[in-house]
Amino acid sequence: MGKEDRDQWIVKCPKCGRIRESCRHVSRDDVRRIIHLLDAGVEVYQAEDEREPPETHVHEAPRPVAQIVTPRFTMADLVLAEATTEGLLDALTELRHKGLMYRRWGLKKVMKKTKGLSLLFAGPPGTGKTMAAEAIASELGRPLHVVNYAQLENMWVGETEKNIEHVFHAALEAGAVLFFDEADAVFQRRGFMATPWMNRDVNVLLAQIENYPGVVVLATNLAKVMDRALDRRVDIAVEFPIPDAALRQKIYTRLVPKEAPLSKDIDYEILAKKYVMSGGSILNVVRQAMRTSLRRGKRHRITMADFTHAAEREMKKSTLMAADHLQEPVRRERIRGYA
Repeated sequence: MGKEDRDQWIVKCPKCGRIRESCRHVSRDDVRRIIHLLDAGVEVYQAEDEREPPETHVHEAPRPVAQIVTPRFTMADLVLAEATTEGLLDALTELRHKGLMYRRWGLKKVMKKTKGLSLLFAGPPGTGKTMAAEAIASELGRPLHVVNYAQLENMWVGETEKNIEHVFHAALEAGAVLFFDEADAVFQRRGFMATPWMNRDVNVLLAQIENYPGVVVLATNLAKVMDRALDRRVDIAVEFPIPDAALRQKIYTRLVPKEAPLSKDIDYEILAKKYVMSGGSILNVVRQAMRTSLRRGKRHRITMADFTHAAEREMKKSTLMAADHLQEPVRRERIRGYA
């Protein structure tokens, strides 16, 4: 072993310690062979050091991109405006008689393929869009696949497109109704203001919907921000407006349990006419009236005053959420003229 090799490497025998050229246990040829391998970049480890668990691929989604939901509601559970119910019944009619429309009535000859059904549910929050999606799936005897946007979008180039294709393919294989709740989050209008990858994702979504042979439902509170190319791809657009007084009275009747201890002064008609709100807000009113009653004790009945107090609180919610609590109120001062 040359001088340069001795300066670069230190060879130790497990019994004799550091050696220069050889010892009783390691020959000179062995030392030269070791130095040659080290110079070539060979690394030696104990066997247990190599037993490391394989790394998870960074592009693999840890959770599914859609949540499987068993529908809880049917059409009989919905309290909707007549035009809204008509749109849902139109969708169910086509889905139940698709074979008749496309084969016997010749629609397949015109379209050259059997098309799926795309529905758009648009309206304010709490008007029954999610319930209607579950009712559609329930009437068809199918599960509901609710898209998980947090898992759908991926930071890696091309992975979001793969997730989009996967969510449509998985719903089709399971025979499920595919549901995009708050669809405006992913179907935003394309344009110069949007990022290139957002435009690309919308392109993939539009292409999937156009060629999808299954049932897909898009629900939104902001239909005006959604891409205009959806107009042609959506087969049935259903509006979910705020219910009128008659429907609100019916919703009160449905949402207040028969077991609830009500006083004789409860008048749903007065509540329905005085407070304009959605079905979701009415449910909040019912729960708050129960809480107010329970604060007085379990033996007290729920009174009309409890419902009125709860409705007033619910109406103030919108004002509270619209307020900017970080900005100081504008101070008004009188500006005097010059002397």
